[in-house]
Formats: sequence, structure tokens, C-alpha cells
Amino acid sequence: MSVVTDRLTGFLLGLSRRERWLLALLTLVAVPIGAIYGIALPLAETREAARAAVSEARATELWVADQALVYATLTRETAQTESTVRVTTPVGISGIEASLREAGLRDAASELANAADGGITIRFDEVRFTRLAEWLTTQNDIWGYDLAGFTFERGAREDVVAADLRLELVQ
Repeated sequence: MSVVTDRLTGFLLGLSRRERWLLALLTLVAVPIGAIYGIALPLAETREAARAAVSEARATELWVADQALVYATLTRETAQTESTVRVTTPVGISGIEASLREAGLRDAASELANAADGGITIRFDEVRFTRLAEWLTTQNDIWGYDLAGFTFERGAREDVVAADLRLELVQ
């Protein structure tokens, strides 16, 4: 350690008084500024990005809760006012495809496939949620299928979602 100290002392003694002051100023100003721009600002940017992600996740959670409330309200209203008898004979994949075409959703469906158990899987990569919900509401009683499972993922734009639907035969 003393070798390093002796070399540093020898180096500083070889400098003029003015050079030593400039070197001290550089050390006292440039090093903190470098630390601020090299360490503190990137950490602050990362923290702000994390806050934005949390804010977006909370907004998505509120949106999903709002959509669930709307769905529950619609379900309650249709249950009180509707006296239709459900069809138990399944329309098949061609019937569902025809109803998708009528609703203008066939182009948005990226997957429409039969499952081994007689059910149907439908995948939408990007579809307007309101149009999909209207289609599901109008078709639910005439399909002969029950909605066994679904997944909605919020899209980049408002009212746009990616959706996976799993239909099973009415029991």
C-alpha cells in the first residue's frame, strides 16, 4: 500500500500548484457528477418504469373488475327478462363459424378448432371486447355449448383484447 501512496505523492509533487487545484476540482466535481449520471439517474429511470408498470397493472385490474361487474349486471338482467329455452343440440364448428361470420368476427379469430371431447376452442389475437361480448351474449343460448373457460388479455388499445374461449357440450 505504501508503494501506491509513495507513487501518488510523487506524482502530485511533480505537478504545479495550479495543476493540483485543477486535479482536486476535477476529483470533487467530476466524480460525483459521473456517479449521478452513471448510477443514480439509471436507477431513478428504472424505478419510474416499475411504477408505470404497477400503475398499468392496477388499471388493468380495475378494468377487469369493471368488465366483470358489467357482465354480472347483464347476466342478472337477462336472467330476469329472458324466458328462452336453451338448445341442447350442438351446432358444431360450422355453425359457430357461420355465427362468427354474421357478427363480422371470423377474420379476427386466429384459431377455431374441435377438441377431442367434442368441445370447441376459439382464439382471438386481437378483437374488440364489446363486439366479442355481444356475440357471446346473443349466441350463448343457441349454440348447444356452454362456455367452459375463457381468458382475456388486455390489448394495446382500449376495448381490444386477446381472447381464448373453450366451449363444451351442454350436459
